Amino acid sequence: MKTYLNISLIALLIGLVSCNPFVEEKSELGPLPSPSFEIVQGATPNDFIVKNTTAGAFLTNWEFEDNGTQTGEEAEVNYTFKGTYKVTMTTFNRGGSASITKDLVVTQDDPNACFGNFEKLTNCDRKVWILAPEEGALHIGPSLTETWWGNSLADITDRACHFDDKYIFTSDGVFEYDNNGDFWADSDDMGNVWPNDMGITVGCHPSTDWPAAYKAWDSGVHAFSIDETSLTVTGQGAWIGLYKVGTTGEVDTPQSSVTFSILEMTNNRLVLYADYGWGVWRITLVPQ
Repeated sequence: MKTYLNISLIALLIGLVSCNPFVEEKSELGPLPSPSFEIVQGATPNDFIVKNTTAGAFLTNWEFEDNGTQTGEEAEVNYTFKGTYKVTMTTFNRGGSASITKDLVVTQDDPNACFGNFEKLTNCDRKVWILAPEEGALHIGPSLTETWWGNSLADITDRACHFDDKYIFTSDGVFEYDNNGDFWADSDDMGNVWPNDMGITVGCHPSTDWPAAYKAWDSGVHAFSIDETSLTVTGQGAWIGLYKVGTTGEVDTPQSSVTFSILEMTNNRLVLYADYGWGVWRITLVPQ
């Protein structure tokens, strides 16, 4: 008895044992997305929000240069240091995925981020500094090393009302000056009280002796900022070391801010200076 195989069945069997795999042709699902997104400034110059504005997208991935990856139609990112960073968004729709890259520009270092000199100054919490109880903690001269005048060891006792002043820095950007209820009225180079209309003698006085015009130099709460080269205290009458030391010269009225250059900054020592061209004030602080 003869057996006849169906021609269609033979063709199917040949296809199953063929070396070339069978590939099902996919249907057209639609075009690829046309990706777009926007970068929005957050609450500070170091905070940013990125938002996917691509039509029809259902899944979005973000890649932030030096700052990891995130997923979602929106993402928030913080950059501590100023600079230009690449942000790449990859978004998906039914047709597949597409990517786009933009520059994110950070205009300043985060003044409140706890790193570097900010960390040394505040201990990432609260840190109290005082004038270093040593000879030359206060220095004025033609240069940082040449001296016209510097405090002596005896001055640490004679100016006790000065050497017990506290300069307090906290990680929320607050600077507090606390004179412990008394202050040192300084002199000019002729030995007269400075400013010369203070109406008091050179030396230690209770805080109640501050004349009204100079009351801003009394204890107070202010603000500060610090970077690798300078420290600024901001607020009417804010000062460090000696009230008459200003940014660009000795002053006879309270200032709205004072900026010092940093000569040395460690966890245990801070040396500031103000260079006026004709002379240099140098101030050395240590933690209390």
